[in-house]
Amino acid sequence: MLGEGSDRGRFSGRVALVSGGASGIGSSVVTRLVAEGARVLIADVADSDGMNLARSLGGRAHFVRVDVRNRSDWEFAVESSQTVFGSSPTLLVHSAGVMTGGSIADPDEDAFRLAYDVNALGPVLGTAACIPGMRAAATGSVVLLSSIASLTGAGGFVPYAMSKSVHTTYARCAARELGHDGIRVNVVVPGGVETPLNSGPAFAALDRSAWFGRMPVPRIGQPDEIAGSILYLLSDDASFVTGTSLTVDGGQVHGPLASWAQDSSHPSNRTNTNDERDYV
Repeated sequence: MLGEGSDRGRFSGRVALVSGGASGIGSSVVTRLVAEGARVLIADVADSDGMNLARSLGGRAHFVRVDVRNRSDWEFAVESSQTVFGSSPTLLVHSAGVMTGGSIADPDEDAFRLAYDVNALGPVLGTAACIPGMRAAATGSVVLLSSIASLTGAGGFVPYAMSKSVHTTYARCAARELGHDGIRVNVVVPGGVETPLNSGPAFAALDRSAWFGRMPVPRIGQPDEIAGSILYLLSDDASFVTGTSLTVDGGQVHGPLASWAQDSSHPSNRTNTNDERDYV
């Protein structure tokens, strides 16, 4: 990887906007984009984390407070990009998200509204704000961050799973509508990743080593591994890729390993007696 501040990377001369860029997968994306030549706008509601990350990356990163539910915040972010970097973003990553609980039998209306406002409406508003600049530049790449929960389902986290599932349909629609403008739109679908989002109280009882140890790649993923796939889709290496979803989950979507020889001592054959969720 090229060093910080490089002008010779894959994204040299490009401006990127990363929502949820202050922590987790988003911050890994920001750091790698800067290392590969981009100038990056960190859009988040975590002021302190965002400003600290921007300072650590020097003049190639700038923090702006963005609540992704507000159209005016997105418009301000694009204006800030023009002011700070001299141009609008042509690379856009939708990493901001919330994990909300709720069941089928007893739906939490507020949880559903929050999940859809942040996880679904947010990317819609953000992409719309960036389209004029991308059209003017005749190039653009958008990546939405979904979740394996959109593929496997998620008991107890129905609003989260449902709101993440809309990304694939949105990307297909956007790819058809924006392709002739030189704009590509794709989705990355991560499996379990070590981030603050899935390290909260809801997962305190989860034995991660035992749970992820049963998967084809027997461990939890790291933010930088997801960031690498996002950067691929943003880059010209994926110039003929649009409207698609890339699952990056260590094979988690295929379920735990199983053996005809039922060795109960092997992690892949242990019975799940706890509320261990596979959609972290």
